[in-house]
Amino acid sequence: MATAFLALLAAGASAWLIGSSSGAEIHCDSLAPLTVLATLAAFLISVCFRQMSRYPDRRSRWVLCACLLVAGATLFADFRFVRRYRGFCDELQQQMQHPSHP
Repeated sequence: MATAFLALLAAGASAWLIGSSSGAEIHCDSLAPLTVLATLAAFLISVCFRQMSRYPDRRSRWVLCACLLVAGATLFADFRFVRRYRGFCDELQQQMQHPSHP
């Protein structure tokens, strides 16, 4: 299923971006791609719900439910990360644009 592939791809990319930004340093340039991945995850959630009516067999529904969980976790993790560091990165960018003179 293409939906499962896209959900896993988005989750992997999200985990890679969040993993590379955690620790001692924060990469503010990863916030925009994470926002795009969160939007993709929300789109995949809607695709999963739409496909539920097309695939009535039990196996396909379990795969779609797993895709829903993966996309939901991706959306949640991306939202939390972006929300946590958006203010810090905006403040840092503003300080770099308008440096204070002593």
